[in-house]
Amino acid sequence: MKKKWILVLVMSLIIVFTLSGCIFRRYSVVVSCTPLIERIEVGNRERELPHSFSARNGQVVSVKAPLVPGYDFEGWLVNNELMEAAQIEISIEGNTIIKAIYSPRLVHEITYGGTGVEQGMGLVVESSTEIVIGVTSSSTQSNLILGNNGKSDFWVPSLEYLSSSYVIEPQLCYGGSDEEFLSDAVRITGGYVAVGWTESDDIEYIGSGYPYHGGVDGYVVMMKNDGSLRWQTYIGGSEDDTIHSVNTTIGEKVFLTGMTTSSDSNFSGSGYHGGKDGWVAVMSSSGALITDLIKAFGGTQDDELLYGMQTKDGGYIVCGYSKSSDGDLKTLSRSTGEDLWIIKLDPQLNIIWQKLLGGQNDERANSVKEVSDGYVVAGFTESSGGDIRDHKGGRDLWVLKFSFDGELEWSRTYGGSDDDEGFDIIQTADGGYAVCGYTDSSDGDIMHENRGMRDVWIVKLGTDGYLEWEATFGGSKNDTAAKIRETEKRELIVIGTTFSSDRDIKREIQGPSDAWLLRLGR
Repeated sequence: MKKKWILVLVMSLIIVFTLSGCIFRRYSVVVSCTPLIERIEVGNRERELPHSFSARNGQVVSVKAPLVPGYDFEGWLVNNELMEAAQIEISIEGNTIIKAIYSPRLVHEITYGGTGVEQGMGLVVESSTEIVIGVTSSSTQSNLILGNNGKSDFWVPSLEYLSSSYVIEPQLCYGGSDEEFLSDAVRITGGYVAVGWTESDDIEYIGSGYPYHGGVDGYVVMMKNDGSLRWQTYIGGSEDDTIHSVNTTIGEKVFLTGMTTSSDSNFSGSGYHGGKDGWVAVMSSSGALITDLIKAFGGTQDDELLYGMQTKDGGYIVCGYSKSSDGDLKTLSRSTGEDLWIIKLDPQLNIIWQKLLGGQNDERANSVKEVSDGYVVAGFTESSGGDIRDHKGGRDLWVLKFSFDGELEWSRTYGGSDDDEGFDIIQTADGGYAVCGYTDSSDGDIMHENRGMRDVWIVKLGTDGYLEWEATFGGSKNDTAAKIRETEKRELIVIGTTFSSDRDIKREIQGPSDAWLLRLGR
């Protein structure tokens, strides 16, 4: 009998401890915000963000969102479920992530151009008040765009944000008597480097550079801080060659990414495969290519590298698209059409790993960035099968996240029933991502009325790709965004091109199109 009561007592204690574990178990709670603001009300106290604490099972946590100048409150994201009230109470039933979602307003916009065609493609953000833009310009009559050399040229002015407006000094253009197209720009010690391509054969190469080779050549210009020319050079062979992106490396060298159809001159010994090849190169800060650090990648079909950067391990990450099944891609399975292509290179430009992803139609990776825990890619897909699981219609924005060793961690599509594409992606201060591009849609993920034809589209994603907010800007004609950056004050700065003179564009453009600079938040 005594043993029976002891057994009952033990069982009762076990039940009590089990129940108490359920009742009194504590979970982690993290409260954060996008964009990052300093403090937010949790319970009846203001807390600095991000704020982490533990809460008992069933404990009710109250959070209240403050007004933030320059931003609209969208709601509280609680474990990826949006609650739109400004003040909410949450019963804690597990580890909980609570995030205040704010979308930035368009607080300032300005167009730059003359009587010709301007396209905004390059963006260097020094700080919230100091910016450099890279523009392809064909204007000959402008008090800001000076010295057009013929047809389209490079124009790379510096801007200062003073008294809620940008102040810009007149700036000379660079190029030759034929067409130049600027694709990217970057800061380097002592000035700026702008890249693209040229059809001109009369540009005087300066410094350690190279002469014109034939066809379309890559074109690289370094300007001093005051905008004057330090050096310029062609890069290419006897066929067509372009440069799509530029970044600096450890030791202030220049890393270039582009396309070539040449196997001679600068591309002699680069390993050209045929058709279009993607290529990368490292050059000195004086404009000389580094021996053995120029290399072509691809097969016998069309392959192109559209963006690249040096990684923290001293290697490189590059992306673009491929149509080949041989050469460097012979070991990869592929779909039909163009497939999204991402390559990790070592410091000597040898392939460490590469991925080819797509469906029955075309895909491209327009931008890849190293982030805190891997690599994130933005581009487009036109497919509804293969590696694409959720096709919205037409061309969709496609964002993918890879680990450092190349494993695909997640893949998401965004858009509506028409065409949507991302041209640039960055990691934001809150650990998420911001993408810029364009949308032709006004349904699906696009919650705003299309302003007419093509609109600038800005998308903010969480760390797992969850769509936190999106915004469209533009007028009744075509408008696109090429580059996006975040300032130290968490503002988003965007450069693009507008053909419009109404709606969000307050000043009538000067020619068929102008470069368009947008400032979002604060």
